[in-house]
Amino acid sequence: MQRIKSKLKWNTRPEWFKSAFTLVIVVGATFGGYGLFMVAMGTSSPLVVVTSYSMVPTLDRGDLLVLQSRPPDQIKVGDIIVFQDTEWQTSGPVVHRVIDIEVINGTYHYYTKGDANTHPDPYDRTYNEIIGVVVFRIPYVGHISLFLKTTTGMITVAIIFFAILIIPEIVCKDEEQMDENPECVASSNQ
Repeated sequence: MQRIKSKLKWNTRPEWFKSAFTLVIVVGATFGGYGLFMVAMGTSSPLVVVTSYSMVPTLDRGDLLVLQSRPPDQIKVGDIIVFQDTEWQTSGPVVHRVIDIEVINGTYHYYTKGDANTHPDPYDRTYNEIIGVVVFRIPYVGHISLFLKTTTGMITVAIIFFAILIIPEIVCKDEEQMDENPECVASSNQ
């Protein structure tokens, strides 16, 4: 670790650089991990947040769903699927249960319905519209994503980002303050 720090001239770098570098590493690792997760689950969107109440009581708004791709013949009646429908629902992916399947000329047609809805969805789904099949549910975690899509959430993220980059530079402005302030000494030794 010391060798890496000396090559990067870590102790001579300003605090904003250290914070930005650390942030880049964390973001890079996160996206890299997500890329591997996409490959493992076989879908470009392995995580989806429930945004409506149409699947209550099975799924609640704010639940985070883990999706997996399946071949068309392995999707069964009773499976909960996530699909993109540009004709009927344009705001985002839909999470509904498969209630019937027909194979017409070798093409699978899936009929869906939300558990809380009284009527089936107006159109059938073909395999090309299906993003994935729900394999796991993590309650409440999706509320973070829903919050971050609001104006308040975006402002909060901007303030946190600003604080991470700027506050260490202000607190640890020069070497004299580093000797006087134990927090600066601790952060410079990391």
